[in-house]
Amino acid sequence: MTQAQLPPIIDVTVENFETEVVRRSMTVPVLVDFWATWCGPCKTLVPILEKVARELAGKLVLAKIDIDKNPEIAELFQIQSVPTVILMKQGRPVDAFMGAQPEAAVRKLLEKHIPGAAPDPLAEAGKLESAGKREEAITLLARALHRESGSAPIRIALARMLVATGRLDDAKQIFAGVSGEALESPEAQAIAAQFTAAEKAGELASFEAAVAAAPKDVAARIAYGKALVAAGRYEAGLEELLTAAKLDLRFEDGAPRKAMIEVFNLLGQSDPLVLEFQRRLSMLLCV
Repeated sequence: MTQAQLPPIIDVTVENFETEVVRRSMTVPVLVDFWATWCGPCKTLVPILEKVARELAGKLVLAKIDIDKNPEIAELFQIQSVPTVILMKQGRPVDAFMGAQPEAAVRKLLEKHIPGAAPDPLAEAGKLESAGKREEAITLLARALHRESGSAPIRIALARMLVATGRLDDAKQIFAGVSGEALESPEAQAIAAQFTAAEKAGELASFEAAVAAAPKDVAARIAYGKALVAAGRYEAGLEELLTAAKLDLRFEDGAPRKAMIEVFNLLGQSDPLVLEFQRRLSMLLCV
């Protein structure tokens, strides 16, 4: 089996420890994860380690060791708590960390030891978007999603960018794969709100008439602003929402401000419109 064909994730026991960790680390770095079924932080960390290991397949192997089933190995490494993660190279430990860590911290540790370690696709896409290369960012995320179809953060980021470019049908297809707690995130809720508003995009004329009939009706302004955004007219929509905020910033528990923040999340923090209307909204908040 070539290095590129190595399984990126393996379960290690006392019986195969010498082969799968010590000997294996002579040719490819082995990230050893000491965990336990009763360990809450372990459940948070494992998906991150597995994601990174799959991305670095051929360059890294993740070896998972259940300390309750393999106390001899845990004692050998003097494991005091779980999760504890140790990076093995050339048969010896070269780096380690304890406790659940964010993905960025895990990647930072690995980059010191693995040349060309794959960057975080979300971070890379963010850089591209900030540089005005949203289409390239979309392509990058689409490829990342092909490798990790179950990644809710990638789906949400990709759906947001697709909506921002007016591809609502594509965005809905991608977003349909998001489930569970991920749907409760502010970014996901903003996208869901955009889909709901899009269904009413054809009613722009009636919304506009309602505002013309009652210019000081805050609810009418908010509805019209959201409809404009749904139709892809982001600047006009933000103007309507800002006008609603000027009329009554505290209307329905800050509904105008919340609606604007939904649009900010939709477009992305680097979008020039977002920067402009964030400035104008902050000035209003300071009055």
